[in-house]
Amino acid sequence: MFFIFGIKTKLVGKEDRKVLKNGFMANAIVSVYKNYFELFFIPIFPFSKKYSIYIPHSDEYYETGFGSSNMPKEYLELCKEVGRNY
Repeated sequence: MFFIFGIKTKLVGKEDRKVLKNGFMANAIVSVYKNYFELFFIPIFPFSKKYSIYIPHSDEYYETGFGSSNMPKEYLELCKEVGRNY
């Protein structure tokens, strides 16, 4: 039998939040991704979440996951709070 399987990352949610940056409140765009195991290009089940945050005011971008930069702890907590909704 011939099976096609793999891992797919899918955007499940995006929200704007306020963060404290250098003493000022700045807008941040928080994105939540889910990694899915797929079979024949159909997502079967999710097995992990991945977060990213972008702060346009200071042009900073952080993300979690394999081979990514280290996200500050306060931003990671904000991302996990947003991720509970998805």
